[in-house]
Amino acid sequence: MRIALGIRAQLLLVLTVFLALPWLGYEYVRELERFLRDAQQQALAGTAQAVATALHDRPRLFATPADPIASFARDRVDESSGDGHLPPPASPEIAQIVQGLSRTTARIWVIDRSGVVLARAGSLKRPEAASDRAAGWQGFVQAATHPLYRLMLEQPTEDFADDAVTEGSPRGRDVEGALSGILTTDRRKTGDGRAVIVSAAHPVWLGDQVRGAVIVEETGNRVLAERNRAFERLFNIVLAALLLGSVALTLFASRLSARIRRLRDDAERAIDAQGRVRAQLASSDAGDEIGDLSRSFASVLARLVDYASYQEKMASRLSHELRTPVAVVRSSLENLKAAPLSDDARVYIERAQGGLDRLTAILARMTEATRLEQALKDAERERFDAAAVVAGCVDGYRLAFPQVAIALALPEAPVPLAGAPELFAQMLDKLFANAMEFSTGGAVEIRLARDDATAVLSVANEGPLLPAGMEDRLFDSMVSVRDRGGAGAPHLGLGLYIVRLVAQFHGGNAIAANRVAPAGVVVTVTLPLAED
Repeated sequence: MRIALGIRAQLLLVLTVFLALPWLGYEYVRELERFLRDAQQQALAGTAQAVATALHDRPRLFATPADPIASFARDRVDESSGDGHLPPPASPEIAQIVQGLSRTTARIWVIDRSGVVLARAGSLKRPEAASDRAAGWQGFVQAATHPLYRLMLEQPTEDFADDAVTEGSPRGRDVEGALSGILTTDRRKTGDGRAVIVSAAHPVWLGDQVRGAVIVEETGNRVLAERNRAFERLFNIVLAALLLGSVALTLFASRLSARIRRLRDDAERAIDAQGRVRAQLASSDAGDEIGDLSRSFASVLARLVDYASYQEKMASRLSHELRTPVAVVRSSLENLKAAPLSDDARVYIERAQGGLDRLTAILARMTEATRLEQALKDAERERFDAAAVVAGCVDGYRLAFPQVAIALALPEAPVPLAGAPELFAQMLDKLFANAMEFSTGGAVEIRLARDDATAVLSVANEGPLLPAGMEDRLFDSMVSVRDRGGAGAPHLGLGLYIVRLVAQFHGGNAIAANRVAPAGVVVTVTLPLAED
């Protein structure tokens, strides 16, 4: 089944291609997040390396297990309060070195090979940043979209469990790698899963032996916050572009559709249902393809008007041009009939006379149709009773054709019409002649009925049915679909053409249809009643 889509629907369907923009934006933000994570790890690794470099090959900074400072540290580590504050450092000199880097956003640990914390500086938790809400239109957009993004995106939080402080010293793959002599980075979630800790551990060398490790830690909150801000800004731009693009395409498609519909309506109004040109097509002066199409339509219609005018005047011209040769032939035949001729010659003369009579009848009917078209243009309208006109016409038919049975049905109330009664009678004459000519028996039924707004005149006869699909074409000029097969009066298909012209003059229409019982054809003319 073919699905019909208008131009607006097609353009909006094309617009769905731009729905790839949010996906591309999301991929861009993910790539940005990966870049920030890598940069964060590299920064932590650089800090760890810098601290470790300051501690390399300084044996006095790392006391042996028998040293008083080390013993003091081992006795005091278990007494950590658990609130993020450690007892005094085991190595004051290391603490001084580390303290110089405490202004960074990271937390720095120094441990010996046994995992004893020698010094620590900084904290993973940062105070909540103040809201950086913008003002004006940007602030309105942020206030409208930020709650939605908060539901969609993971938000950074400072309310998380600090496992390293609780356990007294850092643990993890990075610490193990550093104590093995390898710079190691790691990412791990906190115990409550509410934050991600990024860390880098660098070994501290004493000669060719690892004496301890420097661990630098930082949460992923800063990267997460930057990721979210980038996501919000980018998607606000994408949504604005999609909204503006949708509105622009909808307006453009609506204007385009309106212009095409206007061109279609003009074309339909220019030509009536019978294919006759009623008005010129107004061409557009637009410079695009639709304007060019309208100008082409106007040019084609103008040529059709000229051709239709030529065809409409052809019958009048033919009848006018043929009158003189027909008169010459008629006078010649009359002169020949007056001369002494053999019986065989008189037979040929009679045949020629019959053909001439048929040609004269054809010319008369062509002239009748042409004169009727001109009469319709000049006819004056008046109010008349259609029932009285039909009754008078039927009385005349019964006198002129006593051999034809006629069944008449009229309404009791008058049937007022606005038009020309003589043209209405001429229309009924054509309907009766058509029904009588093609009747094969039974009565010709003439019926006039009315309702509150319309009058319906129908004439039916028994006879052959109409071929399928020819009901509407019967009312065109020079169309005849029922062949009598005899040599009677010529049938040019002008009778029902005249019926249609008169019906249209009175504001109505005519249709033909087959009937089943009894088999035959009925022609129905529907006309509006005259206004009071």
